[in-house]
This record gives sequence, structure tokens and C-alpha cells, in this order.
Amino acid sequence: MRRGFHGEGFPKGRTLSHYLKGEGVPIQSTEKREELKQEMGAWLGGLAPWDAFATWTFSRIVTAQGAMFWAKRHITWIEKAAEQPVYGFVAAERGGSGGLIHLHALLGNVKHMQIFCGLKKKADAWKEKCCLVHAWPCGYARVYPYNPALGAKFYVSKYITKDLAEWQLFGLPIAPQTAFAHKGSEFSQTN
Repeated sequence: MRRGFHGEGFPKGRTLSHYLKGEGVPIQSTEKREELKQEMGAWLGGLAPWDAFATWTFSRIVTAQGAMFWAKRHITWIEKAAEQPVYGFVAAERGGSGGLIHLHALLGNVKHMQIFCGLKKKADAWKEKCCLVHAWPCGYARVYPYNPALGAKFYVSKYITKDLAEWQLFGLPIAPQTAFAHKGSEFSQTN
């Protein structure tokens, strides 16, 4: 008698590892992708108070796993610069021309940080502490203040429905956040 899982139930020539890599997974219909994007966007919008929307590119070819490694490392750096916990949602996208991977992110607890210093710097002026745009150490970055009316939560959520579908949540607290819980909040707590 055999014990444990031996791959029964998979089509001939397929194993669990094939499906984990996305091989043989049926492509969702356009309607299902749009529905999933809307659901994920609504969930992201209510998950936490977001302060910034970012796109991070790479100056060299990276894998999805490598891109997510750099995202985690960068968020850790931002936390040190912010002097408080930072949380985020990061999704990887494979670009249309050339297939290069880049990242889209929503960031929280960074409202007190300078998003853009106003200076145009050389392409190799990365990992500078002047602002969130120039702090990204791997290539070009675009960072904007988060505006819920502009739909960034839906923009980043669409990447979970694409073929790459690599995304991760970073540093989200177990307890719900409040408007009073981070530096730079425009609200003041009164007792």
C-alpha cells in the first residue's frame, strides 16, 4: 500500500510542480480577469491607508524572484529612513517590449517623507536619501502621492491576473491602522 501524495489526479505528464509554475493552468476569461482585478482593487483600497504609489524599474535583467527580493530590501531601507514601520503591496509586471520585469507598489506610513526632491539627476544617481524617487537603488523610479480617486489600487491589482502574477504584501500590521498611527499624519490625537 502506497502512502502519501503521488500525483494522482493530474493529467498524464503533469505534476504539482507544473501547476505551481503556472504550466497548464487555464487562462482566465477577460470577464473573470476584470472581476478579479476589481475585487482585488477594492480589497487593497480598504486594507490600509496608502500614502504613495510607485513604479520601480531595473537597469539590468532580473527574474520575478530577484525583483521581489529588491522590493523587500528597498522597503526595509525605506523603513530605516522613515524611522517607523512601513508597509506595502508590490506586484511584478513583465513589460510588453522586451519582457523586462518592473514593479508597481502601494506604500503606507511614508506620508512624512519627501516623494520627489525636484532635481533631475543622472541616470546612475540611485540610492540617494533626498527623496523616494532617487532612493530606489536598481534603476528608474516614479513615485506619486497616493490618491484613491485615481485608481492606483486597481492599477497594481491587475498584475495578479496577468501571466506572471507575482505579488506580495510587506509589513502589514495585524492590528488595524489608524490615521493617528504614523508620522506626518494631518490629524492630531486629542485626549
